[in-house]
Amino acid sequence: MRRLIALHETNLLWAIVGVWVLTAVLDSQHNYWVNPATSAIDLTRQTTLLGFLALGAAVVIISGGIDLSAGSVMAFSSTTCAVLLLLLVPEQMVASQPLPLWAIVLAVCGTLVVGFLIGSLHAWLITVVGLPPFVATLGTLVGLRSLGRAICEGATAATLGGMSTQINIADARFRYVAGSVWIPAVLLLITAAVLWVLLAKTVTGRHVYALGGNEQAAKLSGIRTDGLKWLAYSLSAVLSSVAGMLAMLDTGVANPQVLGRGAELNAIAAAVVGGCSLQGGVGTVPGTLLGTIFLRSVIDAVAKIIKTGADVYEGLIVGVLVVGAVTFARAGSSGSRKLLSGPLGAVAILNLTILTMALTALIGTKLLGGRTSVDALPLSLWAGGLVAGLMLSMRTDWWARRRGVFWLAWLVAAAVSFVALERGYPAWQQNRAVALIQSAGGTITRNDAGILVDLSPTSFTDADLKSLVSTLRFFPVVAELNLSQTRITDTSVADLEKLGRGLRHVRLSLPVTRGAATRLERRLSGVRVEYVER
Repeated sequence: MRRLIALHETNLLWAIVGVWVLTAVLDSQHNYWVNPATSAIDLTRQTTLLGFLALGAAVVIISGGIDLSAGSVMAFSSTTCAVLLLLLVPEQMVASQPLPLWAIVLAVCGTLVVGFLIGSLHAWLITVVGLPPFVATLGTLVGLRSLGRAICEGATAATLGGMSTQINIADARFRYVAGSVWIPAVLLLITAAVLWVLLAKTVTGRHVYALGGNEQAAKLSGIRTDGLKWLAYSLSAVLSSVAGMLAMLDTGVANPQVLGRGAELNAIAAAVVGGCSLQGGVGTVPGTLLGTIFLRSVIDAVAKIIKTGADVYEGLIVGVLVVGAVTFARAGSSGSRKLLSGPLGAVAILNLTILTMALTALIGTKLLGGRTSVDALPLSLWAGGLVAGLMLSMRTDWWARRRGVFWLAWLVAAAVSFVALERGYPAWQQNRAVALIQSAGGTITRNDAGILVDLSPTSFTDADLKSLVSTLRFFPVVAELNLSQTRITDTSVADLEKLGRGLRHVRLSLPVTRGAATRLERRLSGVRVEYVER
């Protein structure tokens, strides 16, 4: 097993299991437990599409190149397939009738040929013209999507009588190829097996690794490097074409404007997380598949835990994963102390600490899903302090000698400090609430029903109420909040909604209007709002 599964792949397996367990625990709807089949199908569908792109990206990266055009090739290929069907059998396409098998076969084969030609174009630009791979694939990244839209508009105008930027695919049998989930998954596994044999068990594969490791040495050894680059970029483009057709069949529409946007970055990220080195010459097919599963699992976890607005953080998380994977790989080869040494290392520690605090403040409370009473600011300070302490310790000689002991001590310190924060922060906020009430001349008492807060009559203002609400929410139940004969207005009454179910009875009076009191009672079901006439 050690010969079959390297250390990096083993770590990825554990990481994937860890992400699944955390998702099952932190997801408020517990989708992994309640609907395991549905969750597995969704994850498999998304992983399969990314897997084809990641395998193509891995081959190119191992050969020492980079392919930025995978997403645009997806969009262009789906458009090519749909346009070929529209030209071959226009009547069936317009009437949404079943398509003949010969037309489907021709369209699929034609799309694969187009993918091969795109990869050949990349190889020609890189080997003959002499363009850097970044520039060559960046050009098709920008141009292919626009070309696909132009072709789509021209084909629909000529066959349908009206210009359109998308073409619908209604054939149920054809769409079943992608909708069945298991067919794309099996196709991905077969493709991965073929690539594994090619890279790990053939002379051509060894030459690809040699090309990525040192191109000049490979040339001096008699290896035909231009042919290997042609192979790598053609494989990448063809696999992107396959992913484009599957995505088209899954959604039922070929839309070059939106299909595959940003997919090339996710593909490169999956390959890098899976162990491929951007310097070339390093990487495996199993690692790339595991990197794809890990990346999609993390994205799925964010969607299930954060829910609303989860797509905002997808790109951020992918970027952090890629940088983290490369950094840890470098740390394994050169040592963590070397990475963080010197003045530049000190500034890097500052940057990473600030980044940790920002991420924790933005999504920390969302990920915990109400399982902590700690606000974003103290939570971010706690996380930033832990990360800063960890990295500062890595700069010392003691870290190199007793790394295992330090990791254990750091984990214990993290757990103990979080428990202390979880217990101490609410108590501190409750003391703040008592001080605010007493300084304003009010009273706060406790009985069997809960907390009784009487601020009548005081000079309590809107600003004072805003500060008080932020502290009162740390009490389990506020049985009564008397705000009659204070100076608060309709502006701050809505702040009481933040107390939610912890509030039971509110007393209001002018300058708060009766309308504001009525709206508050409607919004807070189960809360009695009493309006006192002066």
